[in-house]
Amino acid sequence: MKLLQLSRSDRLLLGILLPLALLGALITWLVLPPKKEGSWIRQPSSFFNSGSGTKVAYLALERLGYQVSRLRQPISRDTLEGLEAMVILEPVIGLEKEERRALGDWVEEGHCLVLAPGVRSVFPTVPGTWFFDNWINVAPPSTKVVEPNEKVPASAGDEFSAHDPLCAGVREMVSRADFRFQSGSVVKGPLVASVVDEIWRDDYGVAAARVRYGDGKIIALADTYWLSNRGIDEVDNSLFLANIAHEATNGNRRGKIAFDEIHHGFRVSASPELAIMKLMLDEYWGWGVVQAALVGVLGLFAAGVRFGKPRDIVQQPRRQHGEFAEAAGRTLHDAQAADLAYRTLYQHYRSRLCKLLHVPPDVNAADMARAIAPRCGHDISGLLNEADEKVRSGGASRVEVLDIATQFHRILEDLEHAA
Repeated sequence: MKLLQLSRSDRLLLGILLPLALLGALITWLVLPPKKEGSWIRQPSSFFNSGSGTKVAYLALERLGYQVSRLRQPISRDTLEGLEAMVILEPVIGLEKEERRALGDWVEEGHCLVLAPGVRSVFPTVPGTWFFDNWINVAPPSTKVVEPNEKVPASAGDEFSAHDPLCAGVREMVSRADFRFQSGSVVKGPLVASVVDEIWRDDYGVAAARVRYGDGKIIALADTYWLSNRGIDEVDNSLFLANIAHEATNGNRRGKIAFDEIHHGFRVSASPELAIMKLMLDEYWGWGVVQAALVGVLGLFAAGVRFGKPRDIVQQPRRQHGEFAEAAGRTLHDAQAADLAYRTLYQHYRSRLCKLLHVPPDVNAADMARAIAPRCGHDISGLLNEADEKVRSGGASRVEVLDIATQFHRILEDLEHAA
């Protein structure tokens, strides 16, 4: 479609809609966030840009060369296949029975689970769900008073050993003191017989531990602050993350690591069309693209509804009164309707004379002539008698039609001026 083929009205319409589309895109960009940013609760999702989110950690592992992905489907043997490590951080939706069985078997077979179980401080217990309560003991510290979100630094040699592979090269780390594992009772249930290495321990309890389970292992974390967008760049927290990824993948720098997002509420859409639409609308210019597409469709429709090339409306010049009179006379001549024209004109002028003279319409010719004579000096008795006779007998010519119209028009003008 060429712009020059559009009519003036179409170009005007496009000229109005295109700026509106750009304005709508600008407002969308200013008002709506480009990505998921966070939630009203502290939720360490890798989608979130907020302080409690873990998007920076996700991107950092990706930059280090690991094959990082987000698991947005139920946990099963199929979805776990090919993964070397799974990261589950404080889920808000519990695991189903089939998911917990598949995850436990997967760890026993020799894989690594990086787990921050968290506590259910917002959502109540729902029958049939599982938040790792029967594996891990995590609770607020019971030995010391803790301020909300109080930061606790940890130094090598005091709170953790620099000889442990997870702490290699780390000199200092920072976490919150909100939650801890109890020393000596980190695990319970099916993990009671497992070997537990307390990696990070302070006065509040155990902050991180390694649990041997079958041929695999679980790296249990009591707190996720050091892994969050706000805390990962403090002291050596980022190095601790790199060490965890290295051990979880057995040193494979191209290992596959998945962040669990389905239990943060981000289930993948079953419909690919809806998923594509949602992705597009979540991006910077999503609504702008939609509006521009609608404008384009409207332009195509406007250009295609006509047959042939669109043309502008051509306004015809106004007609003159003489043109209408000439056209009417030619029509009467072609129809041989001189008698009709004569009779119509005579009745028209006679009616106007009666109104000016204030006499009844059926007044006779003699009375009308006597009323006109003193006012304008015309004696029209002969004209009226001749006209009456011609109307009765017929046979009027075009000349006679013009003559009667001319005479009566002059008389009317004289009467109007005399008044």
